[in-house]
Amino acid sequence: MKRRKTTDIKYNEHDENQVLLMRKKLKRKKRKRRQRFVIITVALLLIIAFFLSDLSKVKTIKIEGCQKLDSDFIIENISVKAHSTFYFNVDGDELKKEIEKLIFVKKADVSRSLLGNITVKIQEEDPATYCYIDNKLYVVDQDGVIQEDLEQKWLSYVQRMPQSMNFDMEHLQSFVKEYVKIPSDVQNQISAIIFEPADKDQTKCRLELDDGKIFYVRIENMAEQLTSSHYYMIMKQYPDYRYYDFLGQNVYVYN
Repeated sequence: MKRRKTTDIKYNEHDENQVLLMRKKLKRKKRKRRQRFVIITVALLLIIAFFLSDLSKVKTIKIEGCQKLDSDFIIENISVKAHSTFYFNVDGDELKKEIEKLIFVKKADVSRSLLGNITVKIQEEDPATYCYIDNKLYVVDQDGVIQEDLEQKWLSYVQRMPQSMNFDMEHLQSFVKEYVKIPSDVQNQISAIIFEPADKDQTKCRLELDDGKIFYVRIENMAEQLTSSHYYMIMKQYPDYRYYDFLGQNVYVYN
């Protein structure tokens, strides 16, 4: 009877060390993955909590430089709101442009602090005229901005300026666009503005001056005709007349 051959199994300590090392590496990788998952989860939760809290919102909006304007009027008429608008979404340049489109605002400077506070320094614009249309008061500034004044809170401010009369909104807008181009030294001579369209002259206006003189002009031409140099040249050449007709190619004067 033949004996079976036996195979000798040799113990290799190096192989066992390799297995242990692999297990340790896998454990470390799993531990790192768990740690990374926890860190990312916590970070996401903190970010969500931040944006849900007031910490991410504009805290205060402070308006400086108001004299005739009410700071509440500016705050109510801009898109950025305290405790509502995300602070990091605020574009300072866009906010500046938005504020400078408001009535009686000539210039605005916007600054922001890291604590979420916004400060706006404004320079106010002068009024140009005012007008009643359908028993509603509209005030106009030197930038040509027209604003309905429901409470007539600016009436005392604009009454020192000439009143515009007989206008509808369409013609008031076109008139204001040209009127604000007239130099201030000429504007200061005007006490009243009356829209007097005629069948053959739909944009005719009558400008009444402080000294009793009356100018007849067309809306589309008056800024070019009433430059400082042209105005004073006409006054120097024809000082003693009452009526000055600028409707034709030449100026006609008469009493």
